[in-house]
Amino acid sequence: MPQNWRGPLPWLAMAFAANVAAIGAAAYLLGQGVVDREELRALAMIAVAGSALMFVLAWKIIDFAVMRGIKRMAAEIRAIAHGGNRSDIEAARYPLLAPLPDSVNQIIAKMIQARQELAEGLKSATGKAEENSNRLAAILNDLHEGVVVCNLRHQIVLYNSVAMDMLAGIGPVGLGRSLFETVTREAVTHMLEVLTHRPEMGSRGTPFLASAADGTTLLQARMSLIRTNDGDATGYVITMVDASPQVAALSRRDALLREVAEGLQSPLIRLRIAANNPVIVEREAANIEAAIKRVTDGYQRALSGWWPMADLHSADLFAFVAQRFDQSTVKVTVTGLPVWLHADSHSLALTMEAMIRQISDRFNLAEVDLAAAEDEAGSWVEIGWAGSTAAKPALDGWLAQPLHSLGGMRVRDVLDHHAGAEIVQEHRAGRSWLRLPMRKGIEQHYQAKVAALPTRPEFYDMALLDAARDIGEKGRQPLRSLTFIVFDTETTGLQPSQGDQIVQIGAVRIVNGRILSGESFNRIVNPGRVIPPESIKFHGITDDMVKDKPPLGVVLPQFKAFAADAVLVAHNAAFDLKFLRMNERQFGLKFDNPVLDTMMLSNYLDGPETGHSLDAICDRLGISITDRHTALGDAIVTAAVLLNQIDALESRGITTLEQVVKELDMNMALHERQRAF
Repeated sequence: MPQNWRGPLPWLAMAFAANVAAIGAAAYLLGQGVVDREELRALAMIAVAGSALMFVLAWKIIDFAVMRGIKRMAAEIRAIAHGGNRSDIEAARYPLLAPLPDSVNQIIAKMIQARQELAEGLKSATGKAEENSNRLAAILNDLHEGVVVCNLRHQIVLYNSVAMDMLAGIGPVGLGRSLFETVTREAVTHMLEVLTHRPEMGSRGTPFLASAADGTTLLQARMSLIRTNDGDATGYVITMVDASPQVAALSRRDALLREVAEGLQSPLIRLRIAANNPVIVEREAANIEAAIKRVTDGYQRALSGWWPMADLHSADLFAFVAQRFDQSTVKVTVTGLPVWLHADSHSLALTMEAMIRQISDRFNLAEVDLAAAEDEAGSWVEIGWAGSTAAKPALDGWLAQPLHSLGGMRVRDVLDHHAGAEIVQEHRAGRSWLRLPMRKGIEQHYQAKVAALPTRPEFYDMALLDAARDIGEKGRQPLRSLTFIVFDTETTGLQPSQGDQIVQIGAVRIVNGRILSGESFNRIVNPGRVIPPESIKFHGITDDMVKDKPPLGVVLPQFKAFAADAVLVAHNAAFDLKFLRMNERQFGLKFDNPVLDTMMLSNYLDGPETGHSLDAICDRLGISITDRHTALGDAIVTAAVLLNQIDALESRGITTLEQVVKELDMNMALHERQRAF
């Protein structure tokens, strides 16, 4: 292979050879004794000077022939990389750098080719995107509803011409502008919070009512979340129509219907009193009254069918209402079991807020309760307060209160649209309750799941009563005056001694015989191990759901602080307490609270022959179950079971914790004997 003398290496090699020859000659002369000391000193100085000169010469050669060439070539490469018109560098200008220029030209050629392919790909993709965008725009503009797409900062990223025409007279509409310049913030953020909290509700879009920012237009809207493949929400889509003409027409018909009903009522009464033939008059009057009622009921059904409604969990509704009183002097307490309602959450939340404010102002209240219930006929929500004051005299005025964010619609209109039944007041246990009828949830939430899953094995453990035997004054207090923390756990399996761990703790507080469902504890726990599929089918908690959650070492002290020194209650408590107590030493905790087990109480109250699973007890007591096999859902249901059991205990003369422990001791001893035989 011929030697390439164009690089700096040959020059440096020759300089090095010359230096070696000079040093060799000097060594030879020294060996022959030809030079004296002075000549040797001069020779050494000349050698040093020659070495320095050789270094300088070598550096200059490298700098001139290599470094400067590299800098010039780098400048040319940068120019080409940043879009210059040249397609290569001149290799002949860099003879000492061969074969680097040729390699660089090959890379530049590949880069230019990739740049051309990328430009062609971008052009094609842009063309397809524009084509799809035009198609989407054509589809959106062909819709009769206004469509607005927003990010989570509520900035508009897409809208159609219908939305533009609908909202342009209210405020500026444009890409990047805030939706709240044209639509009231409250309704949108409320619905976004609902769908974020209950993602299963937004699969087909959830309807709601909103008003324009200037209050002149009422919008019938529907919201859907935009989600990534991982399920994270990145924005939302709102479709809307102007409902103001429909509402105005319905309001006029509503007023006309009331006028007809009220105008006929007095003549009918006078007719009954003054007629000569009371039998015929009574019959005809009843016929007229029945006809009016049929018209009223039919109209109300038609009106309710128009109203945008969806299934709503009462706990979510009450949480939204309670949030509106965070800065108020009125404390709103959520009590009782949750139920599923069929309602428009936004308008109903505004209505309940208006009712609570008027009730609290009327009776000078500092605290108001919210509860929900259902039976075979329907469901209802209740507003409660201490005392036995009569709400009837002021009720008509409360119902006539206008709701300005709903276009001036009245409280009565919203309640009529939801159920239309009569509002009644009840007095129970020293409290007044105003019952607002609702419609039951249409979907059967969780029922198929509950029916398909078996229950946990039953663990009867008399040691649970040990902590309750020596509790002093608390043991002699009435059961209803005690504070209970009713809790439940979900776990990776049924074997704590074999490494199974807690994945969720849920709890609710009972104070003075009331379930304070608004004062709850609900934490998902990272168990530090894989969750088996056979456990996931029970509680639905997956490895992805726990990967970013805190470990038990964080959650367990939080639960202990929540429980404080209250009486702990669980169903099949031996199972749940085993998981708590096996971690006491590791985290420096002590769960020495008094404990009651609703399964043991059920065995005592109803006998060992009946079923004592939570589902069997709820079926016996007529307690509706929602959110079964979630820790908080099961805890709330267990709390309702406990209150029923306290009623049954009191009917037997058992009113204190000491008495309960004594009776359970004897009952469980008998139970163990029966099992032995």
